[in-house]
Amino acid sequence: MNPLTASAKIFCVLILFFFVFGCSSFSRKIKLIESSASIAFFEVEEEEWKKIFPTEISLLKINANNFNELTTVLKSIQYKRGVLAYEDWDVLVPESYLPDIQKFAEKIGKNEEPKVYLCILKLDDILSPNVKILKTSFYFLSTKNGLVLLFHEMNTNITFQTQYSFEDWVIFHPSLIQPIYRPELWLRDKYQTSLYKDKSRSKNAIYGNIIIFNVPELIPNPPLFRYPKEDENNLPLEPWKTVPEKLKALEEMRKNKLITDEEFDRKKTELLKEF
Repeated sequence: MNPLTASAKIFCVLILFFFVFGCSSFSRKIKLIESSASIAFFEVEEEEWKKIFPTEISLLKINANNFNELTTVLKSIQYKRGVLAYEDWDVLVPESYLPDIQKFAEKIGKNEEPKVYLCILKLDDILSPNVKILKTSFYFLSTKNGLVLLFHEMNTNITFQTQYSFEDWVIFHPSLIQPIYRPELWLRDKYQTSLYKDKSRSKNAIYGNIIIFNVPELIPNPPLFRYPKEDENNLPLEPWKTVPEKLKALEEMRKNKLITDEEFDRKKTELLKEF
């Protein structure tokens, strides 16, 4: 037997072994439990999600109390479709997908043993529906008080060489949940929902890809409804510094007849209330 041929065969066998072992290991950690034409739900083993979630979230005690609130949270999440500041925001998860998600949430809410789940959903490209999709994937878990959603992908553009199959679009490669430093999400719910801010990090602590719903120990004070712009990262001056400066500028405007006395009095009253 040709030595080179023998080595090549051994190499191929090893590659096949590691591939099969890797796929088997992956299937044990993330297991498909329900799917439709455009949505797939997976059960994630504890050993998997505890490795990739931020430490504070990985230490949460989970239960099935609040899975019914999942669609409520999803309705609140707006996604910026374009890159221009003036473009409109739209819902991240289409309303037509919510009934299937709600049905699944009600089902797992009855489980005696709480789990962490992964949802993968796709939107077909209007012009190329068979080969192009927008893909969103997120983990979600329930606590005694609320929910945590951790986004892995948000409307990611994917193009396939040929017409894709179910196995193609649900393929998933787990990775560490890292902060996304882009203002892609905006939350409409101003009462129970916030972006996550890691208290243990002094810099880059805001996660624009993790949504907290009604989990008091995780919601920052004040809550964050979108990732702040660059000019909002500067700490504001204390009111006792800013109000006198504003009053001085207001007085100059009146002297220069840029505003009327009535406008001056009205604005002065507002500033004094701020003070």
